[in-house]
Amino acid sequence: MISEKCKKILVKPGISLKAALKQIDKSALQVLIVVDEEERILGIVTDGDMRRAIIKDLDFKTPIQDIMTKNPIVISYKSNKEEALRLMKKYEIRHIPVVDDEKKIIDVILWTDFLKDGKVTYAIKDVSVIIMAGGKGKRLDPFTKILPKPLIPIDEKPVIEVIMDNFKKYGFNKFIIALNYKAEMIKMYFAENPNNYKIEYIKEKDFLGTIGALSLIKNKLDVTSIVSNCDVVIDANYDDLLNYHKQNSNQITILGVSRNINIPYGILNMKNECADFEEIIEKPDYHFIVNSGVYVLEPEVVDLIPTNQPIDMPELLVLAKKKGIKIQVYPVNCSWFDIGEWGEYKKAIEYMDKYR
Repeated sequence: MISEKCKKILVKPGISLKAALKQIDKSALQVLIVVDEEERILGIVTDGDMRRAIIKDLDFKTPIQDIMTKNPIVISYKSNKEEALRLMKKYEIRHIPVVDDEKKIIDVILWTDFLKDGKVTYAIKDVSVIIMAGGKGKRLDPFTKILPKPLIPIDEKPVIEVIMDNFKKYGFNKFIIALNYKAEMIKMYFAENPNNYKIEYIKEKDFLGTIGALSLIKNKLDVTSIVSNCDVVIDANYDDLLNYHKQNSNQITILGVSRNINIPYGILNMKNECADFEEIIEKPDYHFIVNSGVYVLEPEVVDLIPTNQPIDMPELLVLAKKKGIKIQVYPVNCSWFDIGEWGEYKKAIEYMDKYR
């Protein structure tokens, strides 16, 4: 009997990369298992395989069998979870299919299963995570007239604590919180600090845009740092993000999230200036890599930020590119919610209820 969790991630080898991206996003497990008609394993497709395909700019019609890892590591249903964890550590993998005596898939064991119960941990990192929490959150009026956006509840915690928890499980525990609007309420919330976060605060006198507050602590950011918006909930592996940044000798790495956007209308294509009808495409899907609001920065990038002047992150990226700064995107396929918008806020709550 195949587990319900496993059913969500089974695909056939002929499925397209585009369809696979949609399914891996829907399942929220960051893996697909490729099977034949008798549900015997042919291969496995991870978020890393998807990332490499996107970076190579493969055609989205490419069959998934062209990018899957063939003959993946599997484990018998007779084995215990300790054996699965041993294999994960030995081969540096995060997903192990479970098979029966006929080598048919029946379940999958995930690295995150062990993260949740504390059996695996990541090394503590000497890297500060700066959370930009000074904005007014106008898109969430009237909620934010009472509470600052970082304290809006999600999964029985304020969103800023959900963000910090996600970083902490990957070994990040040094936080710098940039404040402005209702700053004292945020400080008051963390006064007791039961999770033992290492927290520093910086306070803007005036609103300095989405990245300008970093100019107030240039002297403290003399090593690699990570910047996160305070309204994004992402199920990404921040350890992998940091390693990618360092391995590629980047000066800025942008965490990009794969997204399929469905247009719920028929799209009309026209040709020439007379607007002659050419074709109609019914309810098309488009694929994009969207900016998640999380960045890895080197000190020389922070030095580009004008002192005590408003500047937004897109402006800094343009300025850095002109200066010859090396910027790369780290594309992932994972859950991502911008809770600064009501619709996404509701989706985030539904996701937390379902998967946490």
